[in-house]
This record gives sequence, structure tokens and C-alpha cells, in this order.
Amino acid sequence: MIYIDNTKLEKPNQKWLDKAGILLEKLKEAENNNDRNKIIDQNHRIWKLIKDSLKVLSCGKCWYSETKNPYSHLHVDHFRPKKRTEDIFDKLTPLKDGYWWLTFEITNYRLCGSVGNIKKGDHFAVKYNRAVQPGPISDEVYYFLDPTVKEDVKLLNFDNNGSIKPSAPENLEKWNHDRAKYTIEYLDLNYPDLQEARKLKWQDTTIIIKEANRLNSVYNNEPTNQNKSNKELEINKLRTMLSLEQELTSTVRSCLRASGQDWAYKLLEE
Repeated sequence: MIYIDNTKLEKPNQKWLDKAGILLEKLKEAENNNDRNKIIDQNHRIWKLIKDSLKVLSCGKCWYSETKNPYSHLHVDHFRPKKRTEDIFDKLTPLKDGYWWLTFEITNYRLCGSVGNIKKGDHFAVKYNRAVQPGPISDEVYYFLDPTVKEDVKLLNFDNNGSIKPSAPENLEKWNHDRAKYTIEYLDLNYPDLQEARKLKWQDTTIIIKEANRLNSVYNNEPTNQNKSNKELEINKLRTMLSLEQELTSTVRSCLRASGQDWAYKLLEE
């Protein structure tokens, strides 16, 4: 998962905003959920028009998987589902009305690969203060990690097998651990092809780290400008792998942290 500052999302043109406003009023005036759902289904192209702008923020990568290919075709995900929601932790009434009033709200859009979006479906578990009608949603305490929240992105970690897992220990940070576990499960973030891509990325990163360690040792034993340049050229490969344009940068970060090298920690602080 990559942090996305969606305040930088390009504002849609006035025609789009006017259309979205009209449709929102129609949703408010609808007599029941069936009527609302018909309006939503008939206007599904509206949010698809925002996809290119969402792609700009991540250089064309899925916000959840950080890939362009292994996670397949990109969808515009409604972070809070629009027509109905499913809360697996509510055993009495797991199916609930969706956040229909956010259907055409651009801050509710995320860019997601089809594998994850299909698995996510209507899932959206809320622990406290579920919003059930138009109004503020800031009080909701929900399970899904959100790529537009910087602290949420930090709650996922990776290993050398390409597996994604919670970074927070369950015995010390149960809520953070549970949120990460829920997100991994209901976005299918350990999808086999995606896991294999992360494994290969980890291997590539490890090779460069080992060479950077070797060159760093050479430089410190013989501090010539040429040896310094050789070391920096190798570390620059890692800087490139960490750039926004690259895929699976979070895997690279985890690999660097796992190396235990002081220079690697400093690189992550840049």
C-alpha cells in the first residue's frame, strides 16, 4: 500500500461537478434503496471519468498493491461502498445500506486493481459510530486501512517470501493489528501473483544491498573518490527503486529495514 495525498487530486471540470450535483439530488429524492440503486447503476460512467486523475497521483499504480500488472485492471473503488455494506463482525445484521450519498464524492474514490476490488465488494466493517445518513463521517472507526491516511500505510509489512502482514504486534496494538489483518484478507493482498512479484522485488533489492555493503566496506578501507562513487552508484539504484514511479516501493522499504544496515535506515529517512 502506498500513501496517496488525495488533496492533490485534480478537481473535475464544472460539467462533471454539475452532473454529480444533479445526481446527488436525485439520490436524496429517491423513495427507496431500489430507486437509488437504479440511479447509481445508470450512471456508473461518472466516476470512471475520474480514473485518469487518480492514476496521476500514483503514476498509474493500484493504491493498495502498488502494482500495474500482477493485480490486473484498475478500477475506481468506492472506499465506502455506495449501494450496500457488509460487516462481518455484526452477526445480527451484517448487510446494511451503503453510503449512497458518497457515490459521486471524489474523496471517496480510490484506485484499485480488479482482484482487490472484486474481493472487497461490499465489505466495510465499522467498529464504532457507523454513518447511516448524509452528514459527517469523521467519527467512524472503521477496519479498512486507507491509502490516503499516512499512518495507515505504516501498519503493513512484508517478508522475503513476498507475504504481506500486519506490522503492529497483536499483543501490544491489537486494533492496529486487526485492521491490517482485515485489510489483507478483504483486499486479497496476498494474491499469489502479487506475492510472487513482491518476492522477486525483495530478491532484487537484497542483491543490491549486499553489493552496496561490499562497496561500502571497500570505501571505508580505502577511501578514494572512485570507491566513494562506486558505493553511491549502487545506493542510487535503491533510491530509484524507492521513487514514486516504481512499483512495490513498500517491499523495497521493508527489505531495507530488514537489512539492519545503518546506511539503509538513513536512506529511508531521505
